Amino acid sequence: MINRTYTIGFNFRLDHSNLTIPLTADIEIHHSETFYVVKNFRTKSQKERSILPDVSIKKANEMWVHCDSGKETTLSMEVGQAIDKYETDHPTD
Repeated sequence: MINRTYTIGFNFRLDHSNLTIPLTADIEIHHSETFYVVKNFRTKSQKERSILPDVSIKKANEMWVHCDSGKETTLSMEVGQAIDKYETDHPTD
């Protein structure tokens, strides 16, 4: 069940590079077993289509991991940090 949605901004760092790309993505929080569906990855000027496929992530042992593999990636870590910041800045009632 989707409980809440919002949009985050974060810098996606390319693997093995110092190059970062500022992205935004939409977050859907699912509370059956708390996990986050991250969708509609886009640059600030792009609005129509996602540049990455949807991913599902969750926080496990203080790490942000993909729900399917249980592994942390650069993407899951950076999106997770943006989720943490958003939820700290916008606490729920």
